[in-house]
Amino acid sequence: ARSAPRAVDGEELHALTIVCVIAADFPAQLPVTARSMAATMLQTLLASRGEREQMMAIELLSRGFATFRAHVDSAMVIRRLVGIMLRITEDQGEDGGRADRAEALGRGAVLGRAALVPSSSAPGTRRSSDGRANKASDARMGSVSFAVVGAAKSGLQRISALDMPVVSATLCSMLCDPSVDERWRALHAVGVVVQAHAALLHEHLEAVTSAIVGSLSPKRATERRRLVGAAGTCVRVLERSYACVSFHAETQTLAVGCTNGRCVAFDLRTGTRTSVLDMHGLVAAVAISPLGNLVASFALGSRELCVWDPQPSALAMFAKSLFWPTDAEAHGSVAPTKSMTIPDGFLVHSDVPVLSVMRTIKLSWTGDST
Repeated sequence: ARSAPRAVDGEELHALTIVCVIAADFPAQLPVTARSMAATMLQTLLASRGEREQMMAIELLSRGFATFRAHVDSAMVIRRLVGIMLRITEDQGEDGGRADRAEALGRGAVLGRAALVPSSSAPGTRRSSDGRANKASDARMGSVSFAVVGAAKSGLQRISALDMPVVSATLCSMLCDPSVDERWRALHAVGVVVQAHAALLHEHLEAVTSAIVGSLSPKRATERRRLVGAAGTCVRVLERSYACVSFHAETQTLAVGCTNGRCVAFDLRTGTRTSVLDMHGLVAAVAISPLGNLVASFALGSRELCVWDPQPSALAMFAKSLFWPTDAEAHGSVAPTKSMTIPDGFLVHSDVPVLSVMRTIKLSWTGDST
């Protein structure tokens, strides 16, 4: 295995394929050194320019990720898959050029589908003397790229099923990256993962949502304008996938219920967390009132239904800081304005799986904030 990408001939690729298939499907049949060698080779091929090599590396790395993750840089593999999936790779120039291309992609990208670079602006596209793009080159790029994009998307979803903590941590890291197009990629990748494995990501929902909101800092207005479209699409996917996520467009308030009993409210205008309500048990459903000034949340374990203010006043926050001097305790902690306990007979039996119950629970406001 060599560290630098290189061309692989057919015979060598066949031998490599056999070794990697054995390592992916029957790891116990190979010594640790052989598994490590196969993982290094696949990581090298993933970074190569050959589409055949990339396709094979994506398939085997994702299929045998449980074996290979001990021998590869998992975050690098996930970042590379996200880059391939969105047709933006690290060899397309400096951050500024990639950010411009990301902004162009964001205007027409559809989440969950391949966001392809228009052929007229794709790197390497040749133009004839009359200014028209080379159609044969464009057709070849499109047909091959769709296959690679599809493989990368399937690979990311397969790795998510095998190791969601690593995938969510990597996406959170990408959302905090200084590069604007790295954050743009992560926003689209979150949507892809949610659509495939919403139940697995649920445990990491607070961290992912916090990273999404943090990527929209108003201190970087130009970057925010480039990301707001992708972030809005991502939030809508989260709201459709989870009953414990609610978004109010007029006030730009996002409320998220978490598995640890916390219900967190964010202000997308400022890119900050505004308040936190501590409940007892998994928060199964959340709904923001039509006026956007109140949030209703339901905790499954305690059957507790609470109504609370997601935007507490500055005076109330100052008063709480006198009693909870540390940042961790004082930052946005609120008390419910109303609360009640749902009777036992209202819910299904306790032996029904939590995820099945969550699919049947939905909070909604039938009138105004009263």
